[in-house]
Amino acid sequence: MAKDEKITPNQRLLDMIRKPASGAARAATAGAVRATARRRRPSLLAGLLPGNKAVSVGVDISQTQLVCVKIRGRDAGFEVMGRVVVAVPEGVAPGSPEFVALLHRTLSDLCGPGPLPQVWAAAQSSRANLQFVSIPKVSSRQVDNAVFWTAKKDMGFDEAAVVFDFELRGEVAEKGAIRIGAMAYTAPRDAVEVVRGDFARAGFPLAGLTLEPFAHQNLFRRRLVPEPTATTANLHVGQNWSRLEIYANANLMFVRVIKTSMSGMIQAVQEALDAHRHSSPQAAAPGNGAGDGAGDGENGGISLSPEIAGPMLLDLDDNSAGGLVLDLDPEPAAGRAAEVAPGPGVSPDQAREAFEGIIYGCEDLPDDHPGAGLGPEEVMGMLEPVASRLVRQVEMTLKHYRESLGYDAVTRMTVSGPLGASPPFLAYIGEQTGLPCAPLDPMGDRVADVCSPQGRTAPGPTWSQALGLAFSEKAITPSALFTYAAKAAERGARLVEQWSLVGLAAALATMAFFSFDAASQVRTLTAQREALSREMAALGAAADPAGLSRLMGELRSKRESLRAFVSRNRAVGLFEQALALAPEGVALGSITSEFGPPSAPPKDGQAKPAPVPAAVETPARVVLEGMITGDARLFDSMLASYVVALENSPLFSNASVKKSDLEALEGGATGLRFVIGLSLGGE
Repeated sequence: MAKDEKITPNQRLLDMIRKPASGAARAATAGAVRATARRRRPSLLAGLLPGNKAVSVGVDISQTQLVCVKIRGRDAGFEVMGRVVVAVPEGVAPGSPEFVALLHRTLSDLCGPGPLPQVWAAAQSSRANLQFVSIPKVSSRQVDNAVFWTAKKDMGFDEAAVVFDFELRGEVAEKGAIRIGAMAYTAPRDAVEVVRGDFARAGFPLAGLTLEPFAHQNLFRRRLVPEPTATTANLHVGQNWSRLEIYANANLMFVRVIKTSMSGMIQAVQEALDAHRHSSPQAAAPGNGAGDGAGDGENGGISLSPEIAGPMLLDLDDNSAGGLVLDLDPEPAAGRAAEVAPGPGVSPDQAREAFEGIIYGCEDLPDDHPGAGLGPEEVMGMLEPVASRLVRQVEMTLKHYRESLGYDAVTRMTVSGPLGASPPFLAYIGEQTGLPCAPLDPMGDRVADVCSPQGRTAPGPTWSQALGLAFSEKAITPSALFTYAAKAAERGARLVEQWSLVGLAAALATMAFFSFDAASQVRTLTAQREALSREMAALGAAADPAGLSRLMGELRSKRESLRAFVSRNRAVGLFEQALALAPEGVALGSITSEFGPPSAPPKDGQAKPAPVPAAVETPARVVLEGMITGDARLFDSMLASYVVALENSPLFSNASVKKSDLEALEGGATGLRFVIGLSLGGE
């Protein structure tokens, strides 16, 4: 492949990073990061107002490059605002100042001025664990604990050293019983803190940190792939590993990591080209003992299923595309390649350029290149021994998923990573597996092509993981920074807030009811007043305060005169009532009454005197004196009946006989003289 002599901006950036940074330069970088953090403030209205869609950035980190995508929107009509691929120099790893500076420059150029977007990244760690677990059906309050202890038993992790989280998968049938499924995962706590600290120091704090399979899960949940609810297997082919993910109803259900990778394919091409160039009988045939595929048998990959291999530990260090890698071989891929290094005829770069012919085409190879004149089909033929091993691992995994685990069969397949843009590779995978095979490329032709660090145009499937990370949200994406415990605490706080709002709403409703009732009464009284005013106006009457005062005075005088008349004639009325109650044979001789002094009416302009307390008022008493004549045997009964009649009268009360003596009368008759004391009724 012809090399461009012009220095690109990426090369200048790499030269700056490779040079040892002085203390002043590092201080300047730190100051720029702090200034960026101060200048950029996340908008409180971001994503809330119409037309103000949220902006997010996905960062796919690997050993060799950073793949970043910036998008706006969360639906199928999302807008790609920028994307970039930046090479990571050898020896620069997360946690180092050089890596922080690289992050700062890359994200600053991508995001530009303005509010900070939401930044999501994939976990970079030496060990990670991802496994599907199931628990018996329990109450909602016990689900978290049940999943935690079941996963701890199956995965064997130390909660103090790892971040544990899970995502529920609903009810699943297992051995005839209905259980609750969950996809559980762990990530080393120190590795999570390193990545979070790097982004914070770079001036772009992370909104979330997840694993690569969950990034692809976002694409299915956002319905950015055809038939997102169908059972789909996605094959992600990385530089040093491959990963098979199975999704059902847009949920990640199964993951298997396979050793066969692009490095093994490149080495197979290198050996085939070298053998073809030298035409030596001792040269290795195409694909024999190729790369990391050497030694790959039918059991080269290990399943995430506990039925196959128990708890799985995922190695993320040897990751050129930000994925999950099993530490299946203690020797790195570079060491294995060195053991079977080809002869001096074909260099690794030439082999890589020839291998990329199945992705980009072979037309631009120079005439002196070892792969000149080869077509994509011929290069694919060199890869067939390695690709066949990869296909066998895929077929074994699909069969295990269908027959051993009892899930629905996979109906379609997608391929992510650079090989997803290779029509020969897609045709080969589809033909061998018997499934329709398509690239996982939701980005499509939304933006112009972007060159990778090798100078090639990065194909669409290369961006799948970074794009999936950009679509992450706490509501649908598991995050090591926001685990199930934090979600439970947030749900509790939200519940308290909701009940507080309900109580406040009830209080406001009560106050509104009384306010409306008072307003209604005011309106009613106002209407009555207006009606009376209209009636008075119709009668022609006008308010005359002086006349009303004169009338009140006259009424008061009449009332006082009547009260004085009643007071003067009270004794006559009492005597008449006493006579009327006296039975035949009972004669009254005299009545004596005792009343308090009459209260003098107040004069005009004087205040009304205060009432005299009942304890000091003079009681109104009446004393009746009379004679009973007739049959002496009936004197007592006649007197008693008279006393009862007086008691029942509303004018008298507390009747008591003070005196009852027999007395001789003229003509030899005998009479009973009595004295009765009474109180006036109501006194």
